[in-house]
Amino acid sequence: MRVLLTGDSIIARQEGKNEPHLNWNLQQLLPEIELENTAVLGINSGAFFAKLNELVLSVKQCDNLVILLGTNDLAMHKQVPARQFKQNMEIISSAIICQYYPPHVLLVSPPAVDEAKQLVRNNTLVAEYAQIVKEVAHEYHFRYADLAQAMRDTGDLSEICQGVKNDGLHFGDRGYEILGKLIAENLKQM
Repeated sequence: MRVLLTGDSIIARQEGKNEPHLNWNLQQLLPEIELENTAVLGINSGAFFAKLNELVLSVKQCDNLVILLGTNDLAMHKQVPARQFKQNMEIISSAIICQYYPPHVLLVSPPAVDEAKQLVRNNTLVAEYAQIVKEVAHEYHFRYADLAQAMRDTGDLSEICQGVKNDGLHFGDRGYEILGKLIAENLKQM
């Protein structure tokens, strides 16, 4: 199975590995998987759409596509209004649907945050933007994975959100274990 992973820093960060941490996790869970990772640190949905050809459409066709956006859209110091975020996600979805049949697209919500450390994001905003991702996934018949809820269900966010940056957002091993399992479970059903 060949999978294209794309989106923001949650997909892109290495967190001490020699490759994106998510790639490493998925290869442990699904040894036969081939991964292409085009995620960009700091990207929001508007910038992602502007680079859609480079990040998705011109990349060699994969069996499945995984996109995680919203983390930077919801950041209060550079917030993309929720209505605009939804429009951006719909435009992205309508563009990729020509290349990826809907059951082979997985949209992942932004992650939950440790509010004690994360000063420009909170879990109320995460829930609002996650709901938008869920609505767009439903509208386009894509699969949806709620990373924020999976993180809350797993345990203490202060531990899960602990990473190299220690900023309450960019997580390390525990967070990537949750994200990897969530994506792997969905890929097995796609």
